[in-house]
Amino acid sequence: MLASKFSVTSMAACPQPPNELAPERRDGRAHRRQPSRAVDILTISDNPILSVYLSGLFQEPGWTIARARTCAAGAAFVRDNRAAVAVCEEALPDGFWYDAAVALSSVREAPALVVIGDDQSLVREVLALGGFDALVRPLRESDVVWTIASAWHAWMKRFEGGGSGAPRCSGA
Repeated sequence: MLASKFSVTSMAACPQPPNELAPERRDGRAHRRQPSRAVDILTISDNPILSVYLSGLFQEPGWTIARARTCAAGAAFVRDNRAAVAVCEEALPDGFWYDAAVALSSVREAPALVVIGDDQSLVREVLALGGFDALVRPLRESDVVWTIASAWHAWMKRFEGGGSGAPRCSGA
């Protein structure tokens, strides 16, 4: 189950918890196993409006959205859970987007990083550090949907061997 410092908006037709406890090992301790399905979007922002905005855009296709308020919380989330796309604000309470980029890149199945900021030069900087793309304010809905959906498809193709259609629940 997710720690209380994360909030998840589940919009999938058949949502699954991001982490499940596997049966106890012989030593009597339970251990975590990797989830079979990724959270579609992780927002890293102390502004809850970003998650609400993205929920409105991606509700119909049934995407799941998790929210981390800080860079450290975002890094902790992806260490214990899978996320296809991380949408990160340029400035965070405990650092900046590039701190999140470095932390996320250390994860084996790192999410595709999309950064939201105020300066056009951000795009070049994000791409140089291995991010997927950047969105510059004022945001246009069509750009947001295209960028995040493209990042999701790229991640799915790389780590799930698919990428066509809406997110699927395993076993359905």
